[in-house]
Amino acid sequence: MKKFTTYDEIENLCEAMIKDFMRRKHYTNSHCVDIEAFVTEYLGIPIVYESFAEPDPGRIGFISDGKRPLWVHRGNTKVQVVFPAGTIVIESFLKKPYEQGKRRFTIAHEGAHFVIDRHVPAQSQAAFHSEFDGAMNYSQDMLREMMSITESFANRAAACFLMPRFLMLRVLKKYNAGNKVIAYDGYVMSQDQKDLVQRMADAMGVNYSPMFNRLKELDLIDMKPIEQYLSRFRTEGGER
Repeated sequence: MKKFTTYDEIENLCEAMIKDFMRRKHYTNSHCVDIEAFVTEYLGIPIVYESFAEPDPGRIGFISDGKRPLWVHRGNTKVQVVFPAGTIVIESFLKKPYEQGKRRFTIAHEGAHFVIDRHVPAQSQAAFHSEFDGAMNYSQDMLREMMSITESFANRAAACFLMPRFLMLRVLKKYNAGNKVIAYDGYVMSQDQKDLVQRMADAMGVNYSPMFNRLKELDLIDMKPIEQYLSRFRTEGGER
């Protein structure tokens, strides 16, 4: 599939949308995007929760095109349901408190599909948000869908919705005096820096891995030579 947009364009569009949303809601000092309000109120997309019965158990989110059916559990049976076009369907187990980060990212991802569909219709296609399972035997169609350009753009847009640059800088200022996170060659990180990343992730309502990836995307990691880190492992009598 040809690319009809770029990551930079996605970044600029999504950040502008979040800024506009937060201005309208008067969220002047917030560190966390109210992603459900953004999707339902700003984008005007309904969100429903269902117990998925898809052949791929990693499928946890879907935005309907009004044509493609979704397998769900209804009581003790599995049924195919075609949801109204533009409806976001989220796996119901994500409503559990400990799944907050995953739920928020999944909602953002499906909202991103809605935006991409309208921004670059030629790039759009109906697709699931899936978590990769190394033990799963995926069909070629499943793998093609999971690794499509559209999914890559949707993931980047979702990250920008939840962690736009201006909020990332705001959180860095609060938790690290505005300094970049420190890592060493190969992204080796000390425990205090990992703890810093986790505090930032908690403040923004995301999990550790998306926060770490976002820091890399926005060049907010200060890379230093690994030799500087190795010194803490040398004994007093060791070679220096």
